[in-house]
Amino acid sequence: MLPAEASLRSCKDAEDAGVLGADLIAELRHRYAEPHRTVHTWDRVGDLLRMAEDVVNGIASRSAFILAILFHKAVFDPRSTDSPMRSAALMRERAGMTFPADTLDRAEALVLTMARQEIPETDDPSLRGDAALLLDFDRAVLGSDERRFADYEAARRQEFAHLPTERYRIARAAALQMLLWKDRIFLTDRFYLEREKRARRNIEGAIAQLEAT
Repeated sequence: MLPAEASLRSCKDAEDAGVLGADLIAELRHRYAEPHRTVHTWDRVGDLLRMAEDVVNGIASRSAFILAILFHKAVFDPRSTDSPMRSAALMRERAGMTFPADTLDRAEALVLTMARQEIPETDDPSLRGDAALLLDFDRAVLGSDERRFADYEAARRQEFAHLPTERYRIARAAALQMLLWKDRIFLTDRFYLEREKRARRNIEGAIAQLEAT
């Protein structure tokens, strides 16, 4: 059993929510196995689902949260900017008969949260909370050990291999610098306490390397 499938089967209420249909899993596995993917893979989905398991009581809308994880990069073209919207549209197409409209709306907001790396503008505090948690899941690798972070950065470069070296270096350094300028990279207290300092060290090192080459 692949890591993501194992995590799906152990997520509480996931089966009842209807997200474990064999056809859906097979399609998503196929999509996340596309040859141009080196970061946004099925194993990455599994990592996010395992983190969701650990905070099961801290997720306001579990069905929407899991849907967002499953579909956030279901469509991924590194040369295009519309992949998040296409991923959200695919989610509505594949899950529209299973989930109510409000769940799909919430899941789409979370998919776009991951793409934009921003908390959505909403009066719903539970959506803001779920969005903050999902962003921390997405950024967790930034605060991982030095070797895993280096592997992640190398995989990102490979995923955007179509970009010339100089263009990639400038763009990646700018994106990482934007994170350093934030008051907090991690928005929830748990991730902030566990990973903030290490993430800043990793990012500073990556920027220095990008600017030196």
